[in-house]
Order: sequence, then C-alpha cells, then structure tokens
Amino acid sequence: MSSAAHSSHKTSPELLLQLAGITKKFGPLIANDAIDLTVHKGEIVALLGENGAGKTTLMNILFGHYVADEGTVTVTNRDGNLGQLEPGAPQAALDAGIGMVHQHFTLAENLSGLDNIVLGTEPIFRLRRDRTAARTKLADLMSGSGLNVDLDQPVHKLTVGEKQRVEILKALYRDARLLVLDEPTAVLTPQEADSLFVILR
Repeated sequence: MSSAAHSSHKTSPELLLQLAGITKKFGPLIANDAIDLTVHKGEIVALLGENGAGKTTLMNILFGHYVADEGTVTVTNRDGNLGQLEPGAPQAALDAGIGMVHQHFTLAENLSGLDNIVLGTEPIFRLRRDRTAARTKLADLMSGSGLNVDLDQPVHKLTVGEKQRVEILKALYRDARLLVLDEPTAVLTPQEADSLFVILR
C-alpha cells in the first residue's frame, strides 16, 4: 500500500485518528509506504486494495500488533486529549478506545458468547458471582446496535456471522470509540454481509 489514503467529511467533526507517514517493511518487501489516514467521529472509512496490498498490516500497526518503521499514530483518547499512541502496545490502543475485529476471530470456541465478551474485563471470581451488570450493558448494546445474538450459546454453535457480532460486541463492551474491522465480509455469506452493512450505517 502506497501514497495516501484519506477519508472524506463534509464538516469538521471530532478527529479520532491520524496516521502520518506510516512505513513498514518486511525485509525487502515494502508493505506500507508513507501512508496517511485521517478518521473523524461518525465516519465509515474503507481501505480498498487487492490481497497483499498492506491493508491488514496497516491495521495491525494501528492496533499495536506491529511497530511501524517510520511514521506516527495519533488518537483522541477517551478524555478527549490528542496524543501519539505507544507503538507495539495493543493495551494502549484498547485504553485509547480502539477496538479491532480480526478476519480470523479471537474467540474461545468452548465458551459462551457472554464469557468471551467479558473475559479479561473483571476478575474471574467476580464474573462468576454476578453477571447482571454485564448482561444489562450487553442488552443495551444489542438493542442500540442491532447486533442480536444468543450470548448463552457456546461459540462453536454460532454461525460465522454471529461470531463476528460477538467480536463487535466485545469491542463495544469495552467502550470502543473507533472500531476497526479487518476484511469484515471475507468470511460472511452475502446475506450476512448485507446485514453487517445495515448495522454499521
């Protein structure tokens, strides 16, 4: 992926993300070449390119899985302050309100959707004792987003589209302000893809 990738906006809403001059090389291969990208609140931005163009690499840099060789990632955090994101630190991305749904889901197949969503957010003993607050928050999220799924079902019994909804709910449960979807329709049926687009809009 080379040159600049810009999002368009009619007004000047709150800046959420700015990538500046992101370059990433793997040996002699240049995956990202001086990429610029700006995202504002309320926008839906698509990165288009053929397989191997560097889209996933760029998103992995944003989320802290990779470290760019050059360039900076600037985000507006939950407090409304603009600052550079610590490179190579997924927890810093999460703390800044960035959620990512990978093409290959990161769910524990033997656990329920609910368990997958809340895992890592509270001590295990507390989650086992009282899940009322988690269920209430998730019910509100599903009602407001249209991301309906049976959270008591083991993940291995869910369809691919339902698993993706669990992943999105997992990010929203952590109060993500910026949601990154890597190849979101690659594993979906046409009907599931259409449903996803309706939800995003």
